[in-house]
Amino acid sequence: MQRLYYYSRTDLSYKAIGGGKISALIASLVVVSSFLTMLSGYLGLDLLGLRNLRADSMARENSVLRAQLASLNRRLESFNVTMKGLAESDGQLRTAVNLPVLSADARKASIGGVAENTDFGISAESNKVLSKASKALDALGREATLQVQSYADILHKYKDNQQLFAHIPAIDPIKGGVISDGFGVRYHPILHMKLMHEGIDLIADVGTPVHATGNGVVSYVGQRGGYGNVVEIDNGFGYSTLFGHLEKALVKEGQNVKRGQVIALSGNSGLSTGPHLHYEVIKNGVRVNPSAYFFNGREYNGAGFYSELAEK
Repeated sequence: MQRLYYYSRTDLSYKAIGGGKISALIASLVVVSSFLTMLSGYLGLDLLGLRNLRADSMARENSVLRAQLASLNRRLESFNVTMKGLAESDGQLRTAVNLPVLSADARKASIGGVAENTDFGISAESNKVLSKASKALDALGREATLQVQSYADILHKYKDNQQLFAHIPAIDPIKGGVISDGFGVRYHPILHMKLMHEGIDLIADVGTPVHATGNGVVSYVGQRGGYGNVVEIDNGFGYSTLFGHLEKALVKEGQNVKRGQVIALSGNSGLSTGPHLHYEVIKNGVRVNPSAYFFNGREYNGAGFYSELAEK
């Protein structure tokens, strides 16, 4: 056992402390410590100041927590400003793809239902700060869910629009074709009576390439009364197109075609006074004026337009 020494002023030297004295000293300290602990517990005293130390520690911890919660609330307020900016952009995007803009009332209704103040079993001040953060986080979560769904709707509509734009009959079926008869009531040159002309006639030499005016599927190839040789295309989205008085069809029924693709050669078949192409646009079963669908007006848009589209 390691020995302990003390300095004797009488002898001016260090002297060893006996084992018995050490044991007695340790025993005395244990007894005194136990007595003080029992006494403080019995009388409710804090003789060593431990209670104050714990209180100070908890106070510091609460102060740090309140500061952190306040910082969290500021960040949540910043996120809220960001979400408002996203809502504005969302409105612009919905308008661009022809979707109704979500009104402020609709957004509030979707974000509503936030929980009431909750008692977290802490001090009133801390409870207020934590409750505010909890409600803000709940509201932001609901708003984020609404925004994600809105963006999904925008993307879906955009993809639909891309398909729609590709299928609408939007170009001239013949390069440089001159309209000899427009859409509407006219005096029929052969039957010599006023009749509804349900398309447009474009003057073209026999053998002139005829182009599909929108993506679609060939729904009919063959003879059709006064129209002579006909190709009809189902363009989808309620649209179909008809090409009459053809010399020869270059496609078959059920074949997929793209805007700009050569589908036939113009001719003079059927009830016709001369070589030309009869062209119709049908929307939801009703024949409409094809000229209203020409992209960039009546003028053909450059020699590379059809070839560029045909390659896609």
